[in-house]
Amino acid sequence: MHFNGISLDTYALCSSLTASSSLRNVEFGRQIHSYVAKSGWLSSVFVGSALVDLCAKLSLIVDAAVSFDEIPVKNTVCANALLSGFCEAKLWVEGLELVWKMPEMSLDYDHFTFSAILRACAGLSAIELGRLVHVYLNRKVYNLGRMFICKVH
Repeated sequence: MHFNGISLDTYALCSSLTASSSLRNVEFGRQIHSYVAKSGWLSSVFVGSALVDLCAKLSLIVDAAVSFDEIPVKNTVCANALLSGFCEAKLWVEGLELVWKMPEMSLDYDHFTFSAILRACAGLSAIELGRLVHVYLNRKVYNLGRMFICKVH
């Protein structure tokens, strides 16, 4: 599209970034990353999230973190994309540091965030922290214990 003079929009960029991450094509990913940075599309949380996800899946964790930092208005999805990259790279401490910073960025935790927290706890053998997260989930998630008991029977 771009080579034919057609302007790229959010949908085309997100689709290209997603396809590139699925193919694990580092070179194409870097080209798209360069285009996104030069064209100002990092101001879009959707494009930024897709870029963070691409970098994380390609194990370019530093690039993923830089891309995350460049997104002006972040959301939980882009934070979780970076968190996923940290977990895949076994950077447990960095992942938990991001989790601790999420409330400062006005970002809520979701089911993916809690799953990644528990994965980091396992990676660090942080049993007590994992227990605290479990207790928190039991108290915050409506009828979690009751749902579990019903499914076991």
